[in-house]
Amino acid sequence: MSDERADWILETAAELLVSWGYRRVTIEDVARRAGIGKGTVYLHFNTKEVLFLTVLLREQARLLDRFLAAFQADPSHVLPSELARQAYQLVHEDPIVHLIITGDPETLGALARSGAEHVGPLMKARVRTIADYFEVMREHGVVRDDLAPEALLHAYTAILSGFLMIDPYRTDDEISLAARGDLIAYTVRSTFETPDAAARVRGAVPQVLELYRNMRELLVEEIGRQKLT
Repeated sequence: MSDERADWILETAAELLVSWGYRRVTIEDVARRAGIGKGTVYLHFNTKEVLFLTVLLREQARLLDRFLAAFQADPSHVLPSELARQAYQLVHEDPIVHLIITGDPETLGALARSGAEHVGPLMKARVRTIADYFEVMREHGVVRDDLAPEALLHAYTAILSGFLMIDPYRTDDEISLAARGDLIAYTVRSTFETPDAAARVRGAVPQVLELYRNMRELLVEEIGRQKLT
């Protein structure tokens, strides 16, 4: 029952986060919306920061579940171009994912940076997972090998970030979300992938699945620890 109650608190906190933003929500607000006492929230999460960091971690685990399901359904989803398309589209489908990916300074982006002391090792593990992913892509001949790994990762991140950052400044609806997803996939494919990447990526799927599963396990373990803090 205790774990179910903690999950209910997290669900409630996530709803308020999306509706009001991190800075406006208080522990009292979460307790009131959840129909419990403020002290009950503190039994599971001893600070507001820990509570919303756990919301962030749980959403990241759910995001990994979606990627893992896509990888298993179709090996082509492991391609960097398809990974970028999925990430871009998920940002527009899920408001919490939007906070994670864009790092909105008024909400959970600021929280993630200020709370690094709580989950610093986990954040480093996430960066390593992405770096290891591109190393697997290189080993299997999916991406070009004339860029240093750190340069490739930086450029890839810059492309994805650029597509996300420009969206709020768009003043027309001529390019649909699906078309923008196609465009980011085309950009990544043209910039990084080898001509026969689609044929080569199948051999990389088991390693990528292992990387993402390991990252998910780390997230789940950390979520459990934060609930008991």
